[in-house]
Amino acid sequence: MLAMLALNANRVTPTDHLIDAVWNTSPPTTARAQIQICISALRRVIGDSDGPLRIHTRAPGYLLEIPETELDSAQFTRLVASARQLVNADRLSEAVAALRAALGLWRGPALAGLNSDLLQREAAKLEDERVAATMERLRLDLALGRHEEIVGELIALVEEHPLREQLYELLMLALYRSGRQAEALEVHRRARSTLVEELGIEPGPSVRQLEGAILNRDPELDLGSSAPTAPTSPTTPTTTPSVADAAAPAATGGGTPTNEPQSAVPRRLPASIADFTGRQAQLEEIKRALGEYEEESNHFGTRIVAISGKGGVGKSTLALRAAHELREVYPDGHLYGDLEASAGENRVRGMLGRFLRALGVEGSALPHDDEERADLYRSRMANKRVLVVLDGVSDEDEVIPLLPAGQGCAVIVTSRAPLSGLPGAYAVFIDVLDVDASLEMLTKIIGSQRLEQEREAAVELITLCGGLPLAIRIAGARLASRPHWRLDVLVARLRDSVHRLDELSYRGLALRSSIDLSYHTLSPLESRLFRRFALVSAPDFRPWTSAALLDMDEFDAAEVMESLVEAQLLDAVQYPDESLRYRFHDLIRVYATERLQAEEPAADQTAAVTRLLGAWLAGAERAHYKEYGGHYTTLHGSAPRWRAAGELDEIEDPMDWLETERRSLVAAVHLAADHRMTEFCWDLALTLVTLFEVKGHFDDWRETTRRALGACEQAGNERGRAAMLYSLGTMHMAQKRLVEAGEYFERALAAFEGVGDVHGSALVLRNAGTVDRLRNRDEEMLAKYRGALDRMRAVGDRIGEAHVLQNLAQARIDEGNAEQAHELLTAALERCREATYLRGEAQVLNRFAELHLSTDRVEEAHQALNRVLLIVRDIGDHIGEAHALYRLGVVRQRTGRLDNAEITLQHALSVATRAGQRMVEGRAHYALGEIALARGRATAGADHIDAAVATFAELGSTVWHAKALILRADIAQGRGDAGRAGRDVEQAVRLLDNVGSAEAARLRAELERDRRTPLASNSAGSDDRGPG
Repeated sequence: MLAMLALNANRVTPTDHLIDAVWNTSPPTTARAQIQICISALRRVIGDSDGPLRIHTRAPGYLLEIPETELDSAQFTRLVASARQLVNADRLSEAVAALRAALGLWRGPALAGLNSDLLQREAAKLEDERVAATMERLRLDLALGRHEEIVGELIALVEEHPLREQLYELLMLALYRSGRQAEALEVHRRARSTLVEELGIEPGPSVRQLEGAILNRDPELDLGSSAPTAPTSPTTPTTTPSVADAAAPAATGGGTPTNEPQSAVPRRLPASIADFTGRQAQLEEIKRALGEYEEESNHFGTRIVAISGKGGVGKSTLALRAAHELREVYPDGHLYGDLEASAGENRVRGMLGRFLRALGVEGSALPHDDEERADLYRSRMANKRVLVVLDGVSDEDEVIPLLPAGQGCAVIVTSRAPLSGLPGAYAVFIDVLDVDASLEMLTKIIGSQRLEQEREAAVELITLCGGLPLAIRIAGARLASRPHWRLDVLVARLRDSVHRLDELSYRGLALRSSIDLSYHTLSPLESRLFRRFALVSAPDFRPWTSAALLDMDEFDAAEVMESLVEAQLLDAVQYPDESLRYRFHDLIRVYATERLQAEEPAADQTAAVTRLLGAWLAGAERAHYKEYGGHYTTLHGSAPRWRAAGELDEIEDPMDWLETERRSLVAAVHLAADHRMTEFCWDLALTLVTLFEVKGHFDDWRETTRRALGACEQAGNERGRAAMLYSLGTMHMAQKRLVEAGEYFERALAAFEGVGDVHGSALVLRNAGTVDRLRNRDEEMLAKYRGALDRMRAVGDRIGEAHVLQNLAQARIDEGNAEQAHELLTAALERCREATYLRGEAQVLNRFAELHLSTDRVEEAHQALNRVLLIVRDIGDHIGEAHALYRLGVVRQRTGRLDNAEITLQHALSVATRAGQRMVEGRAHYALGEIALARGRATAGADHIDAAVATFAELGSTVWHAKALILRADIAQGRGDAGRAGRDVEQAVRLLDNVGSAEAARLRAELERDRRTPLASNSAGSDDRGPG
């Protein structure tokens, strides 16, 4: 605990961080009490020592006060900074002495003997700083001609850090200058062997170039040549880019099919800030590093710029300005990811999913495995020129999976900590603004005339603000909103704040003073809204959230919100193709949270959260109502609703609204769980299922439902628990994980029946019946569908009734009972049109098309499918589009238009793959195989049928699996492979023996009579591969 406090000396260490440091991820329930006991014990020890240390209680944790002269880490940083200044003054010997003094403060590994994961990460950062300072000192020693003296030290360092290329480079040069050319070349061989064996990469260009220079005895290597010996700082960019990403295999294993529709070029950069000031030099550095595109033969790996600096210093602003100015260089797209704003435990996983969707991958097609997801991302980015901005990264491990593989790509990363372990990154460190830049920024806010009249006060003002852009912006906003104030009035108030918070004399002092000053100038209503915005866990939000927090109408609440924007306590952000949204800077959010905890009564907080969640739930319900024409196909709980957002009255596409607000709605589920408001929690999670399924957001579906399920189980909310089990069953069914889906539905049905919920049990029986149909369990299927239909009618759910009717119709189609299927589908279509339920209408028409095909009414099927495609494309239903395209391809196949059929089926296969519709994939492969065989292309036909067999086997679709095996047996028979044909037929018979459907009976009879004419028998000698 003392180590954590010391690492954050003179800053507040939150209690949660102390708990994480002591117990990692498994703290006891008494953790906070034990922390308090330990703090008391430390205070006694510190008090007894009569030293300069003091521990203060400061929300939200504790602060260890230590004079900087007593803190080794502060002295180390000061000495290293002094050395760099001496280098810039060309006083190299004095710089070496300063670095030796800094390194002399070390007495072994940092935090040795402490097993805390959090402390070990901090120790690793300290070790990186030590090694960086050591390398800087060694470079200076080389420049001063001390190459023989440092050879032994370099050999030891290489053994200690065998993956640091710069150490190999320094050792090679030291050996060469010591007249040991052969040993220098041996070091290169060892470096290459180690890097290839451990990382799978070759040494970077600078190491390879140095080897060539040593082989050629290049005079530039001799002492006195500035190029190889000039001392550099740890912020000097490395010249050894990694080629690991470029060499990574494509996840698809064979590239993208040429007939796959091209996805839109992503343009995801947020707007740049207008008052960009004081970073022109760093901006030009970034543009030089990323702006000139070289041919692939002259460039290795993805270009990376890593911007680091403390919070509030303007890293994101610089990154976005650079990205906007580099847009023309990267025409294939611009991706932006805010890692700090991402919800959930696995931020990288979520960001990969977001990037892949931006690159055209449907959500349901996203790999579940993290490595496969990263492989697919690299594959999609290969051979492209895309600029990626990763904002708010915590460490190198978060960056690596998000690096693209394309040699023409570039990445700008922002992080508070220097990402010194990021291979090949060009490091850009930004600190506080100097006086001139700070004054320029203040001038842009308050005007030049006012500043010139009180220039001395302005200089003192920006000094008190610590040169931090965020602090200057807040102070300037207060002055701009009060033109009657003199600058020295604000300066005097800032002086008082500094004196009052003297114990916070480390980095956060100026920022906290400025925020405090601005906060205390707010009206009571404005300060209340500011505090309550800390309750909003979403990364950004729309203006109507202020109405719920204040219990006011939207117009008046929006005016209060704008006053916070004027004070620069809240940022207004305009995203491309979206309405205006608002968000906190991360440090201001922390401050707002502290003020909330200190000033807002618990009852008022609970009431504000209740209204906020009620507004989110009412909004989601309103969107659901507009999409379906009523409150159908879902359940709701007893949580109190608040007013839905007024903007919902105007929206044309409810699903688009839900998609836009998805991150906020997901955050609302977690907020409800955090506050143990389980009725809100499960109701919100269930209302979002339609969005998750249609748009393919399976990660969000899984995460929100499991969180809500855990909250309901902990609270003993049985109806909510039943609803979440039903949702998980539906998710597994959508992913064709049928066994798991059936198990969840069994548990959900028992839970709903246990609380007497008729509608809930109806929904479960409907989906459970579909699982039985997909598993060819006909009797169980019919029993569940009939039970669901009775319950739907009992509760008046017309949309639910329509779903069950069309599912029963599908069963009748499979039986060959066309008359009853037609009656059932007609009734289902009436229900959907009564409710103006377009998606349901498209689903029913799709079933009508299948019915028409089964009775050879091809023209009617064609008309129905044309109507389906118009609907699904209009509403953005990619799953429905995949099904419709498949059936349209079959219609064209039946009418002999094989060219058109093949194109349509290839399109269906592509859409189905992106939408994660494995059943459609299998059927499309089967139909494409039939077409290829009929046209004499035996190899292509066999490939498609093999793919169909594998897909149906994976899905457990017994009848289709058998059909594909029978066709594959025909192909084998035509090729003279009687053994293969026999094995496939035997497997098909075994599969069909376990199924009682009419189609299974027909196939069994056909096999027994053995009267089939093999499709492939007349084309076994043909091949579509062309002359070879």
